[in-house]
Amino acid sequence: MSRAIDAVRDAASSLRRQRAGRRRPHLVLVTPWPPQQSGIAGYSARLARELARFVDVEVVVSGPVGDYEGPPQPGVRLISASAPDTTEWLRSQQHVLYCMGNSGFHGHVYTLLREHPGAVLLHDVQLTGFFGAFAGTQRPGDPDGWLLDQVERHYGGETPREQLRRAMLSSQERDARGIYMTAEISRFAQRLFVHSRFAADVVARDRGRSVPVTVMPFGVPPAAAHGGGAPTTQTPLIVHMGALSETKSTAALIEAFGAVQRRHPGARLVLAGSADESGPAHWEALAREHAPAGSIEISGYVDEERYETLLRTADLAVQLRAISNGEASAAVADCLAAGLPTIVTDLGWTGELPRDAVRHITPEPPAPLLAEQIDALIADPRERAELSAGALAFARQHSFATVAQAYLREFGLV
Repeated sequence: MSRAIDAVRDAASSLRRQRAGRRRPHLVLVTPWPPQQSGIAGYSARLARELARFVDVEVVVSGPVGDYEGPPQPGVRLISASAPDTTEWLRSQQHVLYCMGNSGFHGHVYTLLREHPGAVLLHDVQLTGFFGAFAGTQRPGDPDGWLLDQVERHYGGETPREQLRRAMLSSQERDARGIYMTAEISRFAQRLFVHSRFAADVVARDRGRSVPVTVMPFGVPPAAAHGGGAPTTQTPLIVHMGALSETKSTAALIEAFGAVQRRHPGARLVLAGSADESGPAHWEALAREHAPAGSIEISGYVDEERYETLLRTADLAVQLRAISNGEASAAVADCLAAGLPTIVTDLGWTGELPRDAVRHITPEPPAPLLAEQIDALIADPRERAELSAGALAFARQHSFATVAQAYLREFGLV
């Protein structure tokens, strides 16, 4: 009997040694990471959590590892880009995904990509914001001049330098002239991932060399049922999640809400996000002009608890964009996961969302048209219920677990 027990123990010990010698496949993410105030940091953390169920994930962060939140689960390890041997180590890695966006948090992503080309996830296809921040590290005494040199190199041609300088001051003019700066990333990318056909089209027009481009699903948080189809009370709550700016058509929303509020005197609008450079006072003055005192709340940045409460208690959301940088919207994804009936711009990633999950409206809608759309949803519990069900279905189909599997297939790791 004892010999049999010993044999079983020996077999188990041998199996443990075999497993220890077999390392799981691994994938490297070069990305911003919490607590950096970047939507891409949070997105990468959620994606890493799901990837780690199947492969080991090494996350390359910009600064010392101690400055960042710990890994979300075993199988995820943080590595500092500033460590002496990181660049050499990265060259030996077979599966690397660079997560690139339009902010200064991506300096290490771009720097390491140039030294070790790999696959790139372009969260944005308008990268002038990133290169504007990066310019300060390249020419501290004249960052604007450095950026303009890069723009002129890519887009100069027949356009005088002074016209390019003026174009860089206006997001609308950059968009009209097609100044995106993705070609600089394409120089080093082995392949590109984007989140919409719109973004793929921008990259195709802008890139400097032929690089395979794949449209990948955008991860949506876990779906949570919402009472979006219930009869609206006499005090309907409308929310906008995210920054207040002209590019988000905030002025049109405030003016439209004024008309809605006259038909529904108890209605409230909460603008839950930080104001742009015009400052909160600008939007507060506009709110006083178009709606009774107290009916529009300009909350500024809200913490996670308030954010979730607004999503849970709102009757509908309005999430607009005047132009698209090719990005998918985490705020819209949160609305979908909450099953919240949402009006979105028929542009870019939101324009490609299914009609049974959101209600679309033309870019830069006139305030009367937007008011009409809001009023129609308030008055129609059946449509709200259908949109709520469609949003939840979309959220379940585009979970981070599903997205992680899609990346693992692209890298040949499943």
